[in-house]
Amino acid sequence: MNAGTRSADAGVDPTRIRHLPDLSTHLWFWLPAANVVMQLADPAVGYGVVESRVDRGRGDLRPIKRGRTTAQYLAVATLGNQEEREFFHEAVREIHAQVYSTGSSPVRYNANSAASQTWVALCLVRYYIDQWEMVHGPLSEAELDRVIELARPLGTTLNVPEARWPASWTEYERRFAECIDGVRIDETVREYLQSLADFTVLEIRMKQLGTLAHKTLGPWSLSMTKFAVPERIRDEMRWTITPQDLRRRRIIVNLAAALDLVLSRPLRVVYTLNLWDLRVRRRLGIAVF
Repeated sequence: MNAGTRSADAGVDPTRIRHLPDLSTHLWFWLPAANVVMQLADPAVGYGVVESRVDRGRGDLRPIKRGRTTAQYLAVATLGNQEEREFFHEAVREIHAQVYSTGSSPVRYNANSAASQTWVALCLVRYYIDQWEMVHGPLSEAELDRVIELARPLGTTLNVPEARWPASWTEYERRFAECIDGVRIDETVREYLQSLADFTVLEIRMKQLGTLAHKTLGPWSLSMTKFAVPERIRDEMRWTITPQDLRRRRIIVNLAAALDLVLSRPLRVVYTLNLWDLRVRRRLGIAVF
């Protein structure tokens, strides 16, 4: 995170951060790939995704469906009620029970592992902080402590026990740094993550539309992804930041700042629409996953 120096009065008043989407900006579209790269840099998580036998939940085979269910999970974890969080918790647990390593897997993994899911949730915290700080500058320690408090359901809606969630930003930073030391990205996972970052993955199911997205938006997505992952992960991906990357970031961040003046906290709208969709699906008996 390139947020600069923390201060006591930087950013926004922590008492006004009622929900994590209060920190959203119009970078929300450009940073999910970076967060996925971050998550899958852990070998157990990376191979759990790459080797997953649950085709209906794979982002490369069902990109639209996976995008919807991920957005609904984030909406439920940040804005949903307790019953909706318990629904997602059980549904995700059942799906993850089918994702585990085999004798031929390069690493051992179990998608319901509390350790792996804690790492995923710790990464998701970065999604909200990074998009705010890239546009508006660093948050204060008090604000970051508030973020950690609000972010607890990102973990518990998965399979992270309450006791495993960090109690403060200082503890979060320590835990995150410890996990970063263990990241490893081999060629198999690196190729998969590269396809996510530059939108090549969309060509698998979306064909010509996916090719168009890869050629037009892909280079911009890749540039923003490079900036939104820690240096250690950028090195593991063998990425370097070029002058063109710097130019693209400047354009996107400036545009996001301008759009924020027109519509602030855009994820509130996105998540609200996803919550409505989830509730309608459940009421009508339409499959969520």
